Amino acid sequence: MALATDAIFAESQASGAVVAVVHGDQARAIGFGRINPGEARPADAATLVRLESVSKLFAGELLADLASRGQVKLSDPLALYAPPGWQAPVQQIPAPPITLANLATHTSGLPREATAGPGKAVDEGQPATLASAARWAWLAQQKRLPVPGAGAIYSNVAFDLLGDALAKASGSAYGDALNAAVTGPLGMADTTARPSAEQCRRKMASDPDRKPFPCVDQSGEAASGGLYSTAGDMALWLRAELAPGAEQGRRSISHAVYVRRDQLATAIGLDHAGPADGIGLAWIEQDASPGRPRLLEKTGGGDGFLTFVVIDPVHRAGVFVGFNNVSGHRLGAVAEAADALVILLGSEPDSIAIPGAAPMPTLGSAH
Repeated sequence: MALATDAIFAESQASGAVVAVVHGDQARAIGFGRINPGEARPADAATLVRLESVSKLFAGELLADLASRGQVKLSDPLALYAPPGWQAPVQQIPAPPITLANLATHTSGLPREATAGPGKAVDEGQPATLASAARWAWLAQQKRLPVPGAGAIYSNVAFDLLGDALAKASGSAYGDALNAAVTGPLGMADTTARPSAEQCRRKMASDPDRKPFPCVDQSGEAASGGLYSTAGDMALWLRAELAPGAEQGRRSISHAVYVRRDQLATAIGLDHAGPADGIGLAWIEQDASPGRPRLLEKTGGGDGFLTFVVIDPVHRAGVFVGFNNVSGHRLGAVAEAADALVILLGSEPDSIAIPGAAPMPTLGSAH
């Protein structure tokens, strides 16, 4: 396993990386390289990174949790959770309403971003309340959206609107709802869109070839890409995702695939880590093939970080990687190395596949 995680770091060509590996009940979190190229301080399992679009998996899990409790339905129209006084735009071509499932599977017809002009998202960098108001105002002006469900277009604004809906359904702010249902019960104290000063001191420096990205409140985009986390926290989460019986309850909802690629007229922006055969609640499915199990994956990128998570639910194996080399275009190579490790772990279900693993993730560093 050590050689396999070394290979993942080598493929990243990054100055720093964090990796979480889970196999069965065992979990390990490891740091590689340095927290900052200009410092000797090593990266470790407590090093903070931006999850970027891996954040969407947590929105999907919160949706699944609320659905399992009967507080929402996947078929609920988004408009059911609109702000007071909001009016849906009158579409030039009548179409079915956008549902929560459409938002979570990138089949809403909404574009990647809600833009007010070239390259500028209407909710970018704003506090949560203002960001939410801006995207709902933008949505009220959209009269030529594609028919929901006809095709898939990767959409960040869809997930932020989903986050708004989940907040309203839960009766609390999105971050509070996520903490109550998912991160809090698992002890994921470092998984947040609003990092403290102490947490920010543990943040890995972003891609040194790009402008520095400060450690700031990202709650305005928490559902689409604003979460911070650590390898230690992600090991806790992966182990829960792969726990015995996890296929029951909310994970029977969050791990399910709702849209097949061959059902779609178009699919744009889904193949970052390989061909997407199916779409779940943010998860991208790759079908089983000879010598390769069914995998669920999710990529993330931006603000100086690339992230990737892959799980094999049947064999209870999973890997998370976060690293700070956006300029090098290494996500594909890292995803292949992480996939290979998960497949290797899954092929040895009776062995102790993670040397040095403990009942809780171990805080470690390497190189």
